Amino acid sequence: MEIEDFNPRRIKPVKREAVLRIEKYAGEGASIAYENEKVIFVRYAIPGELIKANIYKETKDYAMAEPLEVLEPSPERQKPFCPYFGVCGGCDYQMISYEKQLEIKKAMVLEAFRRIGKIELSDLTGIIKSPKPFYYRNTETYKVSPKQKKIGFFRKDTKFIVDIEECKLAQQEINQALKDVKCQAIFPEHNFKVRATDEGDTVVHWIPTEKYDDRSVYEKVSALGKTIEFKISKDSFFQVNNSVIPLWLSKIVSFLDQDGHERIFDLYSGIGLITLFVSFFARETIGVEIARSSVKDAIHNMEKNSIKSNVSFIEASVEEKLPELGYADVMIIDPPRKGVDPACVETLLKMLPQKIIYSSCKPSTMARDIHALSEKYELKELVLVDMFPQTHHVEMLGLLLRK
Repeated sequence: MEIEDFNPRRIKPVKREAVLRIEKYAGEGASIAYENEKVIFVRYAIPGELIKANIYKETKDYAMAEPLEVLEPSPERQKPFCPYFGVCGGCDYQMISYEKQLEIKKAMVLEAFRRIGKIELSDLTGIIKSPKPFYYRNTETYKVSPKQKKIGFFRKDTKFIVDIEECKLAQQEINQALKDVKCQAIFPEHNFKVRATDEGDTVVHWIPTEKYDDRSVYEKVSALGKTIEFKISKDSFFQVNNSVIPLWLSKIVSFLDQDGHERIFDLYSGIGLITLFVSFFARETIGVEIARSSVKDAIHNMEKNSIKSNVSFIEASVEEKLPELGYADVMIIDPPRKGVDPACVETLLKMLPQKIIYSSCKPSTMARDIHALSEKYELKELVLVDMFPQTHHVEMLGLLLRK
């Protein structure tokens, strides 16, 4: 059983205590202990530790718990940097070192590929660390309770809002905006989003504020000897860790042939972050994206940066449009967390591009999709890209070659 197989918020709340020995790490940032035969998923605990636990959700087969007291701490345990850690649900791993976090994430990825992808890997082919383990997020969405006058994040596995003054993962400009919103005369009536650029341009979306605009921003990304300025609208997706984006893009381009002869399709292309960079290293690049606002931003980004490479964008669902586009040497896939639609997998197996470059923020669905492609493709590289330090989340890059 894995914690991602169910929604802890839907489990009946309970309140009882137990002394538990933590056995091993599990998915979704939890660890596993056993009470007789029952599996207990424990937050914020390290294997080997003996803890006094608060069991707060329970079924007949499994339960959720958190430490009340660490009776026998692990030598790996360290003091969390954030005072809200263990209460706010944003982070999972602040009680261990950054190097240990990477080790856990690697193990979780290898296990997902073994269990779901039916692929036995002895190791990953690379790990891209985040240059910034804290204060790296360029956007935050805050939960709001107008009645209780709270602004913050949900406690793990609940809808209870933990009121915070600062997030240690957010860029400092975002934390300043949070302070300003909390101090203004009109308290927010609902959730809001804050975005900040590396140049300090900060906006607040969805609510009126006294100091901030609700508009698009421009973010410069420099990689591979190129600098592109991207327009990011309030509803468009953009990777959250600016310090990792250039490293991630460079790795993607390293999978391409260096003579620039390849025809490339970038599926789920968003605002063109991957599309525009790889276009400098390709014969032709086509981005396919269903979200209208993202396609508008992508075209705007191409024109604003005067990109003259052979690149274009199509507003359509990948599943419907891909069969009409003809052959591509390379398919770049960066799907949402649910993974690639089965119809798209079928089309890929018919089109048989020479390479598939797969970027994913959910190893389980990535492993599932790669397994579905395994009859015709071999996984040659699998790289962990740590876009989300202190959390269990991870970005993965895979290179598949046609057999």
